[in-house]
Amino acid sequence: MNYFYFFLLAFFWGTAFVGVKYNVGAVDPYVSAFLRVFIGFVFFTVWFLSARKKIFLPRKEAWRPWLAGFLIMGLPFVFLYWGQQFIPAGTAGIFNGTVPLWVFIIAALTLKGEDAFTWRRASGVLLGFAGLLLVLSPAIMRFTNGMAHEKLALYGSISVLLMAVCYALGNVFTKYILSKNISQEQNIFHQHLFSMVFLFFMMLLGGAKMPGKEILEPKVLFSIFYVAIFSSAIALLLLFKLLKAWGALRASVVTYLVPIISLGTDFAVNGRVPGVYEIAGVFVIIFSLFLVQFGGAKQKAPVGGH
Repeated sequence: MNYFYFFLLAFFWGTAFVGVKYNVGAVDPYVSAFLRVFIGFVFFTVWFLSARKKIFLPRKEAWRPWLAGFLIMGLPFVFLYWGQQFIPAGTAGIFNGTVPLWVFIIAALTLKGEDAFTWRRASGVLLGFAGLLLVLSPAIMRFTNGMAHEKLALYGSISVLLMAVCYALGNVFTKYILSKNISQEQNIFHQHLFSMVFLFFMMLLGGAKMPGKEILEPKVLFSIFYVAIFSSAIALLLLFKLLKAWGALRASVVTYLVPIISLGTDFAVNGRVPGVYEIAGVFVIIFSLFLVQFGGAKQKAPVGGH
């Protein structure tokens, strides 16, 4: 059954980017990001309350899941939804797949002894950057043409890469932020609560355009609810199951499938054929992740990003 959960998680995460791309094509990106968290918040609140789970926290403890939620949900969603206006869904999925690369870099720089340095891992990091440059090459070349609308592709790529960095920060520091006295249900509830409030203010500060009747179109509604329920809420529960059953290192292999699934669904739904640079970059990045994640016995591989 765990293998079924594994492939289901990879599918939900990999297909999320096609859903997000459709969302931001019809609804303001800040509104889309807010709706994703809001629907997840309602989903978990109803579930936890109906199951009579304890979800409220004393004020002195609440800041912990709030900060964690900001790092792994609120801020990365801002970067993701803004950036996906200008880049294909498949490309966004590739950038999401680089989360373990950034985790290793951040942990190696900030947490002494957390990740043992090896030349194999160092070569993996360098190879990962080479893969990123391959994927970014078309956007960089268009940027040099000087056309305003072409420059947005590079800005969008950088924005989605910042999403991956945020996920990595969350992976590295969440276990130090959160308290063992806080239950899983309390963490999930308060992370969604803070992220929802944060994204609401981002809507106001960003001058978001409120949706009209276009949000009621079946395809738009489906994409919004699919990403919120399946690619976020249910995917989170599947991740917890795999972490408990397999541990972080084994479960982290899901990272390898997400870019491939995102490119495949982008082709199946939108008819977009991946470019040569993207295909080459994906395989280079996947190999680099293998070197980084399995480059030493003490490595605690992360699983994150959706």
